Parts: sequence; C-alpha cells; structure tokens
Amino acid sequence: AISKRNDYTTYKLSLANIRNVKFRCNKKSAEYLQKYHDNIRQASLTKLPCGEYHLSILIDGDLTHKVKETKSTVGIDLGIKDFVITSNGEVFENLHFKKSQSNKIKRLQRQISRKIAGSNNRNKARIKLAKEYKKINDRKQYYLHQVINTLINENQVICMEDLNVKGMLRNHKLVESIQEMNFGEFRRMLEYKAKWYGRTVVYVDRFYPSSKTCNHCGYIKKDLKLSDRQWVCPVCGETIERDYNAACNILDEGLRILSS
Repeated sequence: AISKRNDYTTYKLSLANIRNVKFRCNKKSAEYLQKYHDNIRQASLTKLPCGEYHLSILIDGDLTHKVKETKSTVGIDLGIKDFVITSNGEVFENLHFKKSQSNKIKRLQRQISRKIAGSNNRNKARIKLAKEYKKINDRKQYYLHQVINTLINENQVICMEDLNVKGMLRNHKLVESIQEMNFGEFRRMLEYKAKWYGRTVVYVDRFYPSSKTCNHCGYIKKDLKLSDRQWVCPVCGETIERDYNAACNILDEGLRILSS
C-alpha cells in the first residue's frame, strides 16, 4: 500500500516484510508505483555510507513512456572542457561538481585524520564526508538526467562515439575530468532511456577520426593534437571548431551506419 503525505515528495510504503517506510521520490515515480503497486515483486533496502537508506523496488510492469514524435537526428561529442556538444550547436557544460567542493572535502578529510580511530567523533566526521560525497553524486545524477532527457525528448536518433572509457581512465592527466562527469554512467542512462521512449542510439567506431576530419570537404588533419581546440582546413579554408565538427561528423557517420 502507498499512502501520500502532505509533502508531495514524501510517501509511505508497506510491503510484506517492510511496514510504513517513509521515502522520497519525484511525482512521476510515485504515480508509477501507485499505478503498478499490485505488480511489486521485491524491495531491497540498502544502508548508504552516509547513514541514509536506499530502497530499490522491482516491478513487473510496462516501462515504456510516450513522448512527442520527431524525425530529428543529432550527433553528440563528449568532451572534457564541455560535457556534451551536439551537431545542432548546443553545448552542455561540464559543471565540475566535485572540483567546486574540493576545499570542503579536503577540510572534512583533515577532520577525520585528527580523530581517534574507532571513536564516535571519527565516525561522525566520516558520516559528514560521506554526506558531502552523496550531495555531489546526487547533483551529478540530476544533471545527467537533465541532459539525457533533453536529447531524448528532441531527437529520434542519437549518434555518439563508442568510447573506450576504461582505456581513457588510464590517462592520468584526464582521469579526474572523466570521472567528474562519468561517461560510462551517461551511456548507461542514455541506453535505457532510449528503450523507454522508443528512440535509437547509434554508436560510431571509436577509431573513426571525427575530430580530425573536416566536415565541409573531408580533409583529414592527421597531426591534430588534443590541445588544438580550433584549426583551419588547408583545403577549403574553413575554420573548424574541434568539438562541434566532431559532433557533425559523428552524426553523418551514424546515419550512414543506420542506413547500411
């Protein structure tokens, strides 16, 4: 049984072995639980390092959702300076959630190191740090949902590179920036949301020279460096914005793959 509280984001859930558990979720999720409450099969309650609890609910139901029909297509390039750059020229910033809170995290870590191991004060300091990490992760997840929902709502076909995230993480100069936005989580969320909404995700080979190829004439600049954010094509004379150019090439290659 699910009963709604005065607060629109706070609810009570009762299952076979779990009674009157208060939980918070968005309105759509609560409506979905109410609609399919007879189909709830399992619930797992997990305690997080910060002391809060996370309830995972398994439901036997239809997860498809309706969105407006569209024939639009888009290519996206994931980057370090900017998080997502689209072939439409739209840019989703890298908000640097962890970096912006680095001073606070270091201060909390120093507080833990000064406490006696095994003491209540050390445990309290540990919980404070865990809560700060959870806040950062929650903000990051919320932003990922915002970006992906925008792409899903506006496009029927989304083309992106089949990135080797594990290989990218071996680069010690980029590892912190890559972990900051979590490319692997972005891909996972994009895939399941595309299935929900009936959208198509096309992956372009990771070795396809999307950044090095001029989208206007097809010239390939083989000596392009990672630090080169802009370059001029020696054949057609166009000034190339690296990330936008890559997104356009990814779209063209993705549509070619889709039609073959």
